[in-house]
Amino acid sequence: MRSAIVMLVALLAVSMTAVVPAAARDAEPAARATGPAARALERLLGRGRAGQVELRTIPRGSGPDRFRVSAEHGRLVVAGTSPAVQLTGFGRYLREVAHANVAIGGTQLDLPGRLPLPSAPIEADSSVAHRFALNDTNEGYAGAYLSWEEWERRIDALALLGINEVLVYEGQDAVYQRTFQQFGYSAADMRAWIPQPGHQAWWLLQNMCCTDSPISQQLIDRRAALARRMVGRLRELGMTPVLPGFYGTVPTDFETRNPGANTVPQGTWNGLERADWLDPTGPEFGKVAGAFYQAQTQLYGASTMYKMDLLHEGGRAGSVPVPEAYRAVQDALEAAHPGATWVILGWQNNPRKETLQAVDRSRMFIVDGITEQPDITDRDKDFLGTQYAFGTIWNFGGHQNFGAGLTVWNEKFHAWRARQGTAMNGIALMPEAIDNNPAAVAFFADMPWRDGPVDVDAWFDQYATARYGAADPHALAAWRIIGRTAYAWPAGKDTRHVTGLFDDQPNLTATGTPLQYDPGEFEKALRELLDVDPRLRRSGAYRYDLVDVARQVLANRGRLLLPKIRAAYRDGDRTAFARLTDRWMGEIRLMDDVLGADPHFLLGTWQREASRQAADRREAATLDYNLKSLVTLWESDSPGLQDYARREFNGLVGGYYAERWRTFFDELGRAMRTGAEPQRIDWRAVAERWAHGGTRYAAEPRGDAHRLARRVAEEPAGALALATDRKGVEPGGAVRVTATFTNESTLSEARKARFRLAAPAGYRIAAGSGPAGDVAPGETATATWTVTAPADARPGALPGLDATVSWRTAGGDSEQASAHSLLMVGSGTVGAPYKTFASTAAEFAQSGDTVGIAAGGKDMWGETNEFATVYKEDGLTPGHAVSTKVTRLDGASDWTRAGLVAGDDLARAGSAGYATIAVTPAHGCVFSRDADGDGRLDHYTEVGGFTAGEVHVRLSRDGDRMTGSCSSDGRNWAVVGSGTVPGTAGAQDVGMFVSAVNGHTAQEAIAQFGGGIVASPSTSRDGSGDPLQSLRKPVTALSSEPGRPPEAANDGSRANSPYWGGQMTYGENWWRVDLGAVDDVSRVNVRNYVDGTRYYTYRLEGSLDGDHWFTLGGRNGPRPAADAGDTMTTEAEARYIRVVGSGNTANLTFHLTEVSVYGTPVG
Repeated sequence: MRSAIVMLVALLAVSMTAVVPAAARDAEPAARATGPAARALERLLGRGRAGQVELRTIPRGSGPDRFRVSAEHGRLVVAGTSPAVQLTGFGRYLREVAHANVAIGGTQLDLPGRLPLPSAPIEADSSVAHRFALNDTNEGYAGAYLSWEEWERRIDALALLGINEVLVYEGQDAVYQRTFQQFGYSAADMRAWIPQPGHQAWWLLQNMCCTDSPISQQLIDRRAALARRMVGRLRELGMTPVLPGFYGTVPTDFETRNPGANTVPQGTWNGLERADWLDPTGPEFGKVAGAFYQAQTQLYGASTMYKMDLLHEGGRAGSVPVPEAYRAVQDALEAAHPGATWVILGWQNNPRKETLQAVDRSRMFIVDGITEQPDITDRDKDFLGTQYAFGTIWNFGGHQNFGAGLTVWNEKFHAWRARQGTAMNGIALMPEAIDNNPAAVAFFADMPWRDGPVDVDAWFDQYATARYGAADPHALAAWRIIGRTAYAWPAGKDTRHVTGLFDDQPNLTATGTPLQYDPGEFEKALRELLDVDPRLRRSGAYRYDLVDVARQVLANRGRLLLPKIRAAYRDGDRTAFARLTDRWMGEIRLMDDVLGADPHFLLGTWQREASRQAADRREAATLDYNLKSLVTLWESDSPGLQDYARREFNGLVGGYYAERWRTFFDELGRAMRTGAEPQRIDWRAVAERWAHGGTRYAAEPRGDAHRLARRVAEEPAGALALATDRKGVEPGGAVRVTATFTNESTLSEARKARFRLAAPAGYRIAAGSGPAGDVAPGETATATWTVTAPADARPGALPGLDATVSWRTAGGDSEQASAHSLLMVGSGTVGAPYKTFASTAAEFAQSGDTVGIAAGGKDMWGETNEFATVYKEDGLTPGHAVSTKVTRLDGASDWTRAGLVAGDDLARAGSAGYATIAVTPAHGCVFSRDADGDGRLDHYTEVGGFTAGEVHVRLSRDGDRMTGSCSSDGRNWAVVGSGTVPGTAGAQDVGMFVSAVNGHTAQEAIAQFGGGIVASPSTSRDGSGDPLQSLRKPVTALSSEPGRPPEAANDGSRANSPYWGGQMTYGENWWRVDLGAVDDVSRVNVRNYVDGTRYYTYRLEGSLDGDHWFTLGGRNGPRPAADAGDTMTTEAEARYIRVVGSGNTANLTFHLTEVSVYGTPVG
C-alpha cells in the first residue's frame, strides 16, 4: 500500500491547482466583506484572504442547490444558490485545492497569502433538498453551555459541509415561560418547572420536568439572546432553523388552572417525572398552541420547519385517539404557520402508518434515524410515500468511540436515491452529539454532493491531505487504516453503545459492546500519524486527530487488560492482581494526560463556559453540578441512566473514572487479603460526591500531544508461552522446554529481550538456543532449554517450571512477562489391580492411591480416539456405579478431559460399551457415549458449573444404559447425561483417563486422581413426579437493581418480565431460595431472560445450612438462553438452592425470570 500512496502524494501535490504568477502571490488589499457568506469567509480566513474570493449567486429556480468554483481572470470565484451553498462550494475548494479543513473537531487553515486557484471548475448539485443536522439530544451531550462564539464556529462548519437545516433547541425555555404566563402561571412557577440547560433537551422531548430547578431568569434571558443570534445567523446564510413545535407539553396542574382542559399524566421516564400531555383534540389545545407559536415567533421569528415527536419513548395516550391527536397537532401548526413542514423522527416503528394516514403527508418530513440498518429495506413503503431523509445516529450519549458505517452509507444512500419515484429527499445527520468523529460528519454530509458512491480509500486520501495541509504518505496511510477498520463498521452492528471500559462503572465482567475491527490493525494508524512530517503537525486538526487516535488505542487496550485482572482476582493471585491493577490505573492517568493536550477533550472547557453564564457563585455551582451530573449519574433520580453519557474527557477520566476504579480495586484487594466477601460500593453516592465537588479542571490544553501520543505507542505489551516436548519425565530423564515471547505491541520494538527459566532444586537446566535480542512489533522470539530430572525424583511429583522474559521499549520503559508449566515424574508402571493403556504418548505414575497420567491425544470423538488410562478389568457391572476423584487437571485446551472411561475391552480399539464422564477446564462436565455400538463416541451432553479443581466423577450402569455424574463433594451429584450404550458386556473395563484434546496446541495434559476407582452407591430415583418446592419461598440476592427484586425469580411467571437482575460487579452475583426444609432435590430449572441472542454463564449450587455449598450444575456454553430454560437433574439433599451468575453476553447484569426447584422432603 505504501508505494501506491507515495505515487498518490505526487499526484495530489500537482493536481487541481493552477499556476499563480509570482507577482500575484502576496495578498492584495481587499474591501471589507458585506454579504453573509463573505463575512463568514472573513471570520475563517481573515480580511486579506477573504477579499480574494468573489462570491456570486446562482438562481435556483425549481432546480436543486448547486455550486460552482472556478478561476476567472486570476480570481477565485465561488457561486452558489444561497450564501450557505456558496460556503459549501468554498468548503469543497478548501479540501480539494487549498488542502485545508474546517471542522467542529479541529481545523487546519495554514494557507498561503495568495489563495491557489483551481485548474478546472468544480461543480456539484445536491441530490436532495433537505440536509438536516443535529439530534434533539445534541443540546445536552455536545455542550449545554456553549458560547455564541462557539455556536458561530459550528454553524460556519456545518455550512461548509453542505448542511442547510439545523435543529435549534436553545432558547425554548423562554418560549414556554412566556406562553404559560397566559394560562395561570407566574414567571417563577415556570422557572420551577423548567430544568437547567443540561437536561432541557429531554424536557422538550416530554421525557422529564421539574428537576434541578429553578432555572434563573437571567439564564433564560441569556439563552434567549443566544437563540436569537443562532436563528438570525442561520437565516442570513439561507439555512433553515428547525424549531420545536407545540404538541401538548404542559406544566403541572394545567387542568386545575384551566378548567375544561383534558390532560393525560405521562408517568415517568427512566424514573423521572414526565410533564403532562394536553389532549390535542380538546378545545384548550388550539389556544395554547396559538399562544406558543406567537411567543416563539415574537422571540425568534417564524420558521418553515418545526420538529415534534408525540408520545416519545413510552408516552401515554390515555383515552385520546392518537391519529386524531396527530391531525390536531398538524392543524395547530398550519393555523400558526401556513405551509410549514412538520419534522418528525423515524425510529423503530414510528411514525406508524395509522398516524401517517391521519395527516397531510405533503406537509410532513421524516428524519429517519435508522436508514442504515440492514432490516430497513423500503422506507417509501413504510412511510406511505412521505418525504424522508436518509439518517444516521452513530453514537448515544455523546460517546467518542471511533466508529461509523461509512461503507454502508456510501452504497445504500446512492442506491436508494436512484430508485424510481423515491420519496427520499434528504439526509439527517443525527448522532446524539455532533462533536466527535469529524471524518464521519464530513463523509455523511458530502454524500448528497456526489454523483454516486465514492472510492473510500481515495476519499480518505483527500481528507487526510486537507486535514494536515499536504499529501503526506504517513497521513494517507493512517487514514486508510482508519477507514478500513473503525469506519468500515458492518451494517447491523452496534456503534451507538461502544465505549472504553475505563468509562464503565467498575465491574470485573465488563466486556463492552464488541468492536467490529482488529484493534491491532487500528493501532498502526497511531504510528503513522506520529511519523507525519513535522511541518504538518502544527494545526489543531492534526493535534485533535492524534489525541483522538491515541485515546482510542488506550481504550481498546483496556478490553484486553480487564480480563487479566479478573483472572488474577478469581485465582487469588495477589501479586498479579497488584501488578495488573497498577497498570490499569497507569493507563487511566496516561489517557487523562493525552486528552489534556487538546481543547476539544477538556471537561474544564465545559466548566468554564457554564461558569461564565452564571450570575454568581451559587448559580455557578448549580450549573457545574448540572453538567457534571449529566456525564456521570445523568440525573439524581434516574439510576437506569447512570453512565449513559460517559465520555473520555480530561478531568472526567483522571478525576471521576480514576476515583471509581481506585475504590473498586482497593475493595477487591481488601477482600483478597482477608478472605471476606467484597463490600458493595454505592456508585451513585460516589457520582453525587464527585459531581457536587468543587474541583475545577483545566480549561486550556497542557502538554505536548505528540510526546504524549508517543508514550502510548511505546507502551510495552507482550506475552510469554511455555511449552515442553512432553509432560512426563522419568527419574533422571530430560525434557526439552521452549519459551515463546510475542511482542504484542503493534507499535513499539521490544529491545534486549532476555529469557530466564527456573526449576525446583535438583533439576538441571541446560540452555539451548535463544540469545538476547530485539523483537519487532508483532513478532516472536524463542528460547530453549533442556531440563533433567534428578535420578531420585519421586514418581507422581509435579515439578513446576517458571519462565520470564524482560525487555525495554524505545522510550526506556521496562516490562516483564512470565509463564508457568508443570511436569509429572512418571514411574512407567502401576500396581495391581490396575493396568495401563495408551493410544497416544503417555507417562503413568502411582503413589499409594494417587494416580497420575501425563498424556497427549488429539480428541475422543468419532474416528479419533486418543487417550491414556489406568484401568481395572471388569470393574463395572450392571446395577452398579464406580467413581473417582480428579484432584488436579493441567489442561492443554479448554476441552481437555479427565475422568472415567468404560468399555468392554479398553485395550482394544473399537470395543463396544464405550462411554466417558469427564471434567474439562472450560466446559464443565461432559458425558460422552457410543450410541450405535461401533466403538466410537458420537453423542455427548455437558453441564456447566464444574471447573478443573477437585471433582468427583461417577459412571453407573442399568443394563445397557449408562449415566455420567459429577459432584464437588462426593455426596451430592449432578447428572450430566444418560443414554443407552449398545453392546455392553456383563462386566466392563473402567479406568481413570486423560485426553489432552490438543489438536490445536500439540501439548500434553496432566491429571491426578485420588482414591483410585471405587464402588459408588447409586442414589438415583425417579423424580419426574416430584412437586415444585420453590414457588414464592423466601429469597435473597447478593445485590439487585432497582425494580428487579429477587422475588421476581420464583413468583411462578416464566415470562421475561418481571425478572430479578443484579450486576456482576465483582465477577459474580447470586440469587438464593430457602426451601424451608431439607429436600431430596431431583431437578432444577433455571430460566434466564430470553431474547434469542444472549447467553448466560452460571453455577448452580446447593447447601444444607446456607454457608457450605456444593455444585449441582450450571451453564458454560455459548447457546442462547431459551424459553424452556435449563433443566439440571440432581441427586442431592439441600435446603438452599443458589444460582451464581458470572456472565451475560448482552450486558453486565445477571437475570433470572424463574427458578423452579423440584423434590420431596427428606424424612
